[in-house]
Amino acid sequence: MVGPGFDILKELEDKIVIVEGKKDKDRLKSFGIKNVFAINGKPLYVVAKMVSEMNRDIVILTDFDKEGRLINSKLTHLFNKYKKQPNKRLRNMFMSLGKNRIEDLKEVDVHVKIGSNFNKVYNKGKYKCKRCYRKTRRYRGNFWSD
Repeated sequence: MVGPGFDILKELEDKIVIVEGKKDKDRLKSFGIKNVFAINGKPLYVVAKMVSEMNRDIVILTDFDKEGRLINSKLTHLFNKYKKQPNKRLRNMFMSLGKNRIEDLKEVDVHVKIGSNFNKVYNKGKYKCKRCYRKTRRYRGNFWSD
């Protein structure tokens, strides 16, 4: 069965995808995405000018680490100057696959079910206190236990 991750790839086929490096570009090309543009250390204003002249929808898929998010915000700001709005929805859908780097994606990751709460860390146990990370005490019959 093909999951929602496959729908993401179908949507990316007719858009320009901007990635950080050569490995990211090769990984997306292996999934069949043709319009991939790698930054490869070029100045961001040059990248923004070149891509904004192409008259297509833009998706910024830099890595989801601190540096990648910084590049994403700078490119988004530059594209706004050229009256272009990058597609944030597709970036968030890629983020929900659970990988921090684009080159780490595999065929299996693209075909998994995407949750509705993407990019949220919810790691509280069944009996955790809501205000802190210690276990709460539970009343068991006629005594309290941890």
